[in-house]
Amino acid sequence: MTKRISTNATLQSLKPQEKEFSIPDKKIEGLNIRVRPTGTMTWIFRFQLGKKHEKITMGRYVKLKPETGMTLEQARTEAGRYRSWLANNKNPKQELVREQREQEEAKTFHSAFTSFDEKRLSKQLRGEQARVIYTRDIKPFLGHIKLEELSIYDLNKVFDAKVNKDGQRMAGAIGVCHKIINQVINHALALNMLDRHPAPQLKAKDVGGGSKVTKRNLSFAELKILLTSLNDWRTNPANIRLMRFLLGCGQRISAVLEMRWSELDLDKGIWRLPASSEDRHTKSLDVRKVPLSNYLLEQLREQRESVPSKWKLVWPQLLADKLQEPAAVRALIKRNLPDDFESFSPHDLRRTFISRCSEMGLDIVAIEKVVGHQLPGMLRVYNHHDYLNEQLVVLEAWGDKLKELGIANVVPLSMIKPA
Repeated sequence: MTKRISTNATLQSLKPQEKEFSIPDKKIEGLNIRVRPTGTMTWIFRFQLGKKHEKITMGRYVKLKPETGMTLEQARTEAGRYRSWLANNKNPKQELVREQREQEEAKTFHSAFTSFDEKRLSKQLRGEQARVIYTRDIKPFLGHIKLEELSIYDLNKVFDAKVNKDGQRMAGAIGVCHKIINQVINHALALNMLDRHPAPQLKAKDVGGGSKVTKRNLSFAELKILLTSLNDWRTNPANIRLMRFLLGCGQRISAVLEMRWSELDLDKGIWRLPASSEDRHTKSLDVRKVPLSNYLLEQLREQRESVPSKWKLVWPQLLADKLQEPAAVRALIKRNLPDDFESFSPHDLRRTFISRCSEMGLDIVAIEKVVGHQLPGMLRVYNHHDYLNEQLVVLEAWGDKLKELGIANVVPLSMIKPA
């Protein structure tokens, strides 16, 4: 049996036994994970003051979706607080009771977030993502702090913690945390829970945040190289089909990876893309019909033959009916691209679809409808035509172009330089 918890992989490898057992953490003394015969996993902090042995039940570790419970990182952060109390001869149990009492007496950042979540976040399309980020990255630093005592020093603790393994600041993660913190503070100001903003002039870029707006899209020449080299990629054929499908459909990577067979009518050539929810990150308020070109249907029919009929996901992990992460697709691309080929992300393929279809002279309104963009201005209010046939014309023309580019001995005119 594993003797100590070192990484998340250690936690994932633990299996229930006939009797309850506990495994200590390798990094934080006193931190343990308790595993019951039912499979329930709970973080426990054990400590001794004088001759008395005590324990604190901290929270559950959810093996299937760690981010919904208390993760290893969160448990270590919390247990680290307990150890600092012990170092000062304070009983962590008593300190937690004192904290809770003070929080009930004074409005804390967490109470402001709870109010924000109930009144606003719960009504947003992708509220669950912000909730997870708050619980993981913000609450450990700010949750217990009284709103009236909140300072720039406290906010910086959140931003300073978002660094990669090389010590570089993670701009995207910092930007998201900055946005959520500001939303909560502004909500607290609106409800008179707070009198002033602790850092009203602080921008995400001031603390290393913000994301670069990329314009990366693949030219026809680059698409030619990519498509003719796909069969040589060191990966499972299902991943090659996934790349072709991403290129051919113009949809977001999250929508494609979360696609279910139940949403597809291969005979009619329709994909019913669901409205956005906690399970489906489609960024759409309504169910949307996406027509499927012959190029896309070819990938789907081959994929249908390659996965077990009982599996729900169209593009699952190779060995289980579980969701692939976009990071896995990014790694797949990075691993197989030639050294002299400029890197690109899955989302860049969506930008490529829009850019190259426009270059081909296809109907721009139909292109926008394919990718699920709202029409501009009053068109959004008055034009409720679904453009289904027009979308199919775009997708068929684009699919034919991708097939042409995938043939090694065909050189597109855009690649031929004038003499």
